[in-house]
Order: sequence, then C-alpha cells, then structure tokens
Amino acid sequence: MKIGFNIKLGFIAGIVNCIAWYAVAKQLGFYSIEVYVIRNFITLGLLITGIIISIYMAKKNNNGFLEFKDALKTGMIYSLIIAFILSIFNYLYYTFITPDTIEYFLSEAKNAAIAHHLKETEIQKFLTEERSNFSSYKLMPPILFFGLIISLLAGAFFQKKEPHTFSAN
Repeated sequence: MKIGFNIKLGFIAGIVNCIAWYAVAKQLGFYSIEVYVIRNFITLGLLITGIIISIYMAKKNNNGFLEFKDALKTGMIYSLIIAFILSIFNYLYYTFITPDTIEYFLSEAKNAAIAHHLKETEIQKFLTEERSNFSSYKLMPPILFFGLIISLLAGAFFQKKEPHTFSAN
C-alpha cells in the first residue's frame, strides 16, 4: 500500500512542529506564556502551507484535475495526522519534559485571583475546573477546525473537474 503525499507531509510537519515547540520552550523558558503563542502561530503556518501543498500535489498527481471532495479529504487527512502527532507530543511534554507546568500556571492564576480579591470558593472552583479541563488531546479540535476551514478554501480554489466524455453508444 502506497502512503499518500499528504500523510507523509503531515508526519513531517508534525515532527517539525514538535521540534520547534521544544526549541522555543527551551529558548524562552518552559514556563513562559509566549511559548504557547509562538507554538500556535507555527501550527497555523504549518497547517496553511501543508494543506495547500497537499491539495496542489493531489491535483498535480491527478493530471491537473481534482474534485472538491477529494481536496477536502486530502486536507483533512493532513490535519488529522498533524493533530494526532501534536497530541502525542503534548502528552509527552506535560508528562516527562515539564510535568509541573500545569501546577505552575494554576498557581500563577491563583495568585492573580487573590490579587483581584476573589473569594476563596470562587478561586477553588476555577482551579478545579481548569485542572479537569486539561487534556493532552485539547489541541485536536482547534487544529481540525482550522484544518477544515483551510481545506474548504483550498479545495474551492484548486478544484477542477474532468470534462465529461460522451460515447456514441
């Protein structure tokens, strides 16, 4: 079975994203909020370029023709691969690389809440909700959502149906 170009590109982009995330975190500090902003920009950039390249290559491999549904499928498979790889790295990052990151940010949030004179019950409720909301797969929905939007736009742009040929029969 031949692995599609979009799958290979998704794996490469996922690995590049993980390496970039780690390098930025190492450079700026693992507990810097800017790391997450930069990671999001890198992810968005890789999504846009990867989906466009994947759909373009699918069209090129099909002799210049590509139906909208095939373009959408190509982009979404790419998005799914990159989202899955980032989810795995997210788990590894918070489990082995910086296991106390969540507690650090929750502690910072608690200190900010205390500075704003919030009630202790409100603070505890907020911290409990935030801790329960954390998941390694939290990155998947936004990546898949933006992947869908980009795939729809790129699919609309690159689609070209084959001309119908009629037989004399």
